[in-house]
Amino acid sequence: MYIHGEYRNAVGEVIEVHLLTGGDRTEDVVIGDESSGVFFTDDPVETESQTSDTFDVLLRTQARIRLLTRRHMGELFAARPEDVAVNIYRAGECVFAGYVEPMALQQGYNEDLDEVELCCIDCLCALEYRRYRNIGDAGTSYADVKASAVQRTFGALLREMVDGVTSDMDIKGSGVVRLLYDGSKWAEVTDEERYGIMDRLAVSELLFLGDDEDEVWKQDEVMEELLKYLNLHVVQEGFTFRIFAWETVACGSGKMAEESEFCDLLTMERSSMERNVVRITPDIVDGCDATLTIGEVYNQLLLTCSIEEMENVVESPLDSDLLEDPYSRKQKYMTELSAEGTDKNALYHFGIMVLDEETNYSKGSITDWYIRMKRNWLWRFPVGGDMTTDWQDSYAGGTQQHDVAMRLGSKMGGCLMAWGKQTFNTAQTDNSKLPSIPMTSSLMLSVNGNGVDNDIADSRLQPYPNDDDLKACVPFAVYDGNAAGGVFSPVDEDVRNYIVISGTIVLNPIMHESGNYSTLKMYAERDELDTHCVPVASRNGGGRYYTRKYWVADDPKEEPESALYHTGLYPYTGDGLQLYEFKYSAIGDSTDKVSKVAVLACMLIIGDKCVVENQESSNGLLTDFEWRRYKSREECETDDEYYSQCFYIGFDPKIGDKLIGTEFKIQTNFEDADNVGADEGMAIPITRADALSGQVKFLILGPVNTTWDEYTRRHPSFWRHTKWTTTSVSLLAHTSSIVVKDFEVKIYAGGEDQGEDNDVVYMSDTVERFVNRKDDLEMKINSALTSEECARLGVRNTVKISTPVDTSTGNGVTEIYDRHLGQTAKAEQIYVDAYWHEYHEPRMILEQRLTDKAGTVDLLNHYTEGASGKEFYVQAISRNLTQGTATMTLKEVWND
Repeated sequence: MYIHGEYRNAVGEVIEVHLLTGGDRTEDVVIGDESSGVFFTDDPVETESQTSDTFDVLLRTQARIRLLTRRHMGELFAARPEDVAVNIYRAGECVFAGYVEPMALQQGYNEDLDEVELCCIDCLCALEYRRYRNIGDAGTSYADVKASAVQRTFGALLREMVDGVTSDMDIKGSGVVRLLYDGSKWAEVTDEERYGIMDRLAVSELLFLGDDEDEVWKQDEVMEELLKYLNLHVVQEGFTFRIFAWETVACGSGKMAEESEFCDLLTMERSSMERNVVRITPDIVDGCDATLTIGEVYNQLLLTCSIEEMENVVESPLDSDLLEDPYSRKQKYMTELSAEGTDKNALYHFGIMVLDEETNYSKGSITDWYIRMKRNWLWRFPVGGDMTTDWQDSYAGGTQQHDVAMRLGSKMGGCLMAWGKQTFNTAQTDNSKLPSIPMTSSLMLSVNGNGVDNDIADSRLQPYPNDDDLKACVPFAVYDGNAAGGVFSPVDEDVRNYIVISGTIVLNPIMHESGNYSTLKMYAERDELDTHCVPVASRNGGGRYYTRKYWVADDPKEEPESALYHTGLYPYTGDGLQLYEFKYSAIGDSTDKVSKVAVLACMLIIGDKCVVENQESSNGLLTDFEWRRYKSREECETDDEYYSQCFYIGFDPKIGDKLIGTEFKIQTNFEDADNVGADEGMAIPITRADALSGQVKFLILGPVNTTWDEYTRRHPSFWRHTKWTTTSVSLLAHTSSIVVKDFEVKIYAGGEDQGEDNDVVYMSDTVERFVNRKDDLEMKINSALTSEECARLGVRNTVKISTPVDTSTGNGVTEIYDRHLGQTAKAEQIYVDAYWHEYHEPRMILEQRLTDKAGTVDLLNHYTEGASGKEFYVQAISRNLTQGTATMTLKEVWND
């Protein structure tokens, strides 16, 4: 419905009102036409400023439209702002553009003509009804927005919000939206940068997204914090949005000419605005109800910085808060049967166990293993290297929980699963029951080595996996989350921040069997086990009879049945073989030096850079890492060049440690003097020169094809092995899987420990005995702090997602330039200083109603009043369009 009409006000100007519901012009209703049944009241249109004081950032305006109607006006009920657009014109110029306030329509039914009052909001008010990036609207999901969150410039954010909120605003189609900026804040002291700061400063979208959908910022909050950081304000005048500093508006009359230029951030066109000094005289005054008061006085201001720290660079695949259970419960998956010994007695009792009969053999055990497959939506595990697939997709039906674990017993790939066990001693000396079976979550990367030691002429007996096998499965895991953004580099040249990777890792040995379960059972039933069952080596150096029985169930709630297959993933049990003793750090060196056995090749990309580990070193020292510009596969000539942009996760064994079958902590490559801040893990340093900022991407490319020959070697291409010797051993060929637990990737601010977890507070100085303090000021976007500043403020240095980045340098913003103050300082200091100058002395506030003539009433004008002899600037304007008057809130000029 299109509702429109016009009338002349008390000073002869034509006032037009236009209302459009849902963009539908099918029904045309003319206000004042008898056939429409809709008329103007005696006082139909006024606008009212919602500005309370100069601390407001978004200077909002509301309008009221009063109509008389014979009809039900339900079409004007708005569930959301864009449902009903409102335009108000005066003498052909739009003075208000916005929407009917949602959920606010009321209409009586008592008279022939009932009055309907429409409360209307401008676009700055309408932002309150929109969440960032319109999350929650049809087609826009929180998960998708967060996954694609990047650094965005202040200018891009402001343009997007203005474009979005004004897209349904112009009813007549003749308006031109402008986003004017006064150029009062610069990124640096160069005249070319006068209007460039908006497209030079950027902030991570993650700041606005919170930890979950309930914490997403509203768009008005986003705009407010962007402008507050620069101590700017915005007001809407018709189709024009004006971004300015109060110092621009409140400058002395002698500076008005130089403070009249604005730049349209939508077109980058510059224009000068006419500014006048208007003397308040009886011929422009309406009424006798002017009020002159003294404004609030604060001689101390406290600004608290609400800091959003970064902790997780990559959200752990094993984070209990992120793990989901695609199946209703755990289920029995595998049973281990073991009888220690190689003699006939051990074999006899092993046969009884295979036949599922009771035995009292003192050195036997039966262990039931339970699994519960896990899913983390922030991680993907491609099948055979195909990035469009995911092993986790098999969980969709909630049935056949054993399926992925079974298939990964013969194929390489990754998954998340929890393991738990219950062990029964066949000696029957302990019949206690477990009230519950504890489950431990693990990242499982299946390898399925074949146990062959080296290349020989027969290709059927070569080590598996070989180079081609490994490369075909790259990547094993992909992180699709987005937990970190912002600035990672430190502010100081001589300080380093660190990304620290921690957890445990084990090369799970192949658990050789005396035979597969069903075959052994067949021979046991025939009493032929002695000729078909062979003992296998055990961890304690002796031998044992050992086999595994697998179980299947369509539904985890059902009693499992014996499986027909004989392969599947199995956990790190802790009682398998330990193989290949670490003897040398290097050839001929039997002392233990810092060294790393590389296990997993990974890729970490932040912004446009990736971390690369020195291919010539095997130590994993802090000095072995560097950040380089990331090159996509299309930019690289070969796979070798592309995958050389990786680093390695591994462990640091002591001389005498067994490489396979031992659970190690991920290598710690730093000491206390490095001031990393973490207790353990592999630290990757970040310097200021790295200029590291932006979105994070992380991939586990795959296992490293490490060879062992008294000491370990790795090829520069992780999937390849080094040149074979007659005694070379492929570690992967003797590995069933790689098991990772407690995996974390965190960010730490380096440098000396300088303070506590205190708030960052900027406070103006004062010498007065009586202090009237304003302490409710807060900023959610914060400048970067140097180590010296942290020490001076008594706060701990941290890596913050709330710190904006200077896109020209890639580093965190420490200072900006204020053209009015003529100084470069922290944005927070500029904010506090500006308000201290405004509020530390009494300032007159005049509220005066003036005749609203062209050139008389304007935000950029100044006004002088004879009685006080003071000059005033405009703080707020409210208009009665019918009477042709404007109520002005004026404040004494202080920036002269």
